[in-house]
Amino acid sequence: MEPVYHPRFQRVSRSRPAMEAIRRPRVSYWRESWRRLRQNALAMAGLITIVLIAILSIVGPMLSEYEYNEQNLQTGRNLPPSAEHWFGTDDLGRDVFVRVCEGGRISLTIGLAAAMIDMGIGVVYGGIAGLRGGRLDEVMMRVVDVLWGLPYLLTVILLMVILPPGLGTIILALTVTGWLNMARLVRGQVLQLKQQEYVLAAQALGATTSRLLVKHLIPNAMGPILIMLTLTVPSAIFAEAFLSFLGLGVQAPVASWGTMINDALVTVLSGEWWRLFFPALFLCLTMLAFNAFGDGLRDALDPKLRK
Repeated sequence: MEPVYHPRFQRVSRSRPAMEAIRRPRVSYWRESWRRLRQNALAMAGLITIVLIAILSIVGPMLSEYEYNEQNLQTGRNLPPSAEHWFGTDDLGRDVFVRVCEGGRISLTIGLAAAMIDMGIGVVYGGIAGLRGGRLDEVMMRVVDVLWGLPYLLTVILLMVILPPGLGTIILALTVTGWLNMARLVRGQVLQLKQQEYVLAAQALGATTSRLLVKHLIPNAMGPILIMLTLTVPSAIFAEAFLSFLGLGVQAPVASWGTMINDALVTVLSGEWWRLFFPALFLCLTMLAFNAFGDGLRDALDPKLRK
């Protein structure tokens, strides 16, 4: 008679790869994403460039003895780059290096502030619309569709003309319709995530809408949100430079990359190339760096690329 073994005491054979997978420590999602991001040379170059430009914008004016609005109309007009004036001077004798650094402060402040406000409004609006669904979702998204039909630059220019000039006005004008992309993105992510078992279990236990968003849905959608955030910053910086180029942005004597480029257009024929070259260079480097970092972050946070 053959012996009978109880299933509880039967020996389960496992292959060597399975045993190695069991022993292997689990790597967190964010640590694995950071590892893949470090392997992307272009993305890391963009991140390093962003950090260097930010540091230069903060520390740069301290390295020079000149102020950004200090003029020298007698002997300091349109001087080429030298040991005394690293980026030369403009037609009013102001140091271009200090003004480029000051313009970096203005542009980065406006870009980051507009992006953070867009993220805050878009995450809350899109999260509520996607989670509640039904008629509320329909009404909220129809509002988004109506605002989406408004021309972005025309709306921004109209607000800049109506409201008094200043940094607050620029940020407000950029964020009036700038949050629509974030709202649509977050709504789509929430519509996918709210069908997961852990969300249904939290709802069955009586979790409120705010708790579901803060504890379960938004943390699991942070990857696409961060990617959208990094791509919103260069768009806001370019919009501010465009408005300043048209004369609707920051007002003199405050320096901005857009205003410096506008003032330096006359140098195309006169030959003072440094007045146009340096602000345009920093503007281009900043936008390229943010876009390269955003593309690398998108690849790093993509769960399909995880091994």
